[in-house]
Amino acid sequence: WICQIGMGTPAQQFLVSFDTGSADLWVPCKDCDDCTNKRLFDYTKSSTMDYVNGDFSICYVDGSCCYGYEEQDTCQVGNMNIYNQQFAVIEDMSSQFVNDPIDGVMGLGYDSLSVYQGGAQTTFTNMYNQGLIPSKIFSVQLRPARSQTSYGGIFVFGGIDPKLYSGSITYAPVTTQNFYQIGIDDIECNGKVVASYSSSKKQQAIVDTGTALLIVTQSVAKSVHQLIGGKYDSSSQTWQVPCSLSSSTKLSLKISGVSLAINYQELVREQVSTGSSWCYSGIASTTGTMWILGGTFLKDYYVIFDQKSNRVGFATPVYAY
Repeated sequence: WICQIGMGTPAQQFLVSFDTGSADLWVPCKDCDDCTNKRLFDYTKSSTMDYVNGDFSICYVDGSCCYGYEEQDTCQVGNMNIYNQQFAVIEDMSSQFVNDPIDGVMGLGYDSLSVYQGGAQTTFTNMYNQGLIPSKIFSVQLRPARSQTSYGGIFVFGGIDPKLYSGSITYAPVTTQNFYQIGIDDIECNGKVVASYSSSKKQQAIVDTGTALLIVTQSVAKSVHQLIGGKYDSSSQTWQVPCSLSSSTKLSLKISGVSLAINYQELVREQVSTGSSWCYSGIASTTGTMWILGGTFLKDYYVIFDQKSNRVGFATPVYAY
């Protein structure tokens, strides 16, 4: 999900990923030789830019990395101007970013997740501290392609928009305040409990708008795909499902005692190859223990990230705009 922000004075426009799985803001700069087909920040043309004495480097879970140095400048998000925002200008990035349609990333995690040297306040924290938003809450509606009209989603900074959801909100406490990490009670597929966890040792998961898939442990991925007729392809190291996956397929996560369903259409991605009856799965596996609740799950919910009360909420979305 890509949003537009402005950096500097006058504002230079960039397309960035709003990422709850990281905390730092960065954009490529005019000194980046590898940053082809990207908007490049020209710090010499900003009257409000200030140097910060620090190098910057960050790597993400997919192995992508970027490197540069830190600065301060005005950041424009929607109709808000965030002054003296620390960010990084990137001079070198790995190939994953070079080929990505985004210019940069705006991290929305807790300040403690920041990799800025000496620590720094995130864009979201500065929105609140500068009085631009009334509460340290933001909410997200990521629209699935099956229901998109004129926009792909909405980020609401400062609270919850009652027009964007119906019914009650299921909240889960944040268990570690850097990522938005919550506990999972169980996962069910086609009427069977695939894995269940005790209240004292729930499965931990990071709620991450910067990840496209639902990522689970290998054993859970294997069990789920067996139940829905999927398979693991060792040559491509990907999980795959029938492109004609039955509409009766049921998959849900239980969070805070409430079963939250995933639409079967989100389990089917693009074809493995032209003419193939197999498609890439919306579920991937990790050799680690941490799950990641990415787009496969998040697209079916209006999600509330509440740093005020340290909790994450999920509600049924209403596409009101």
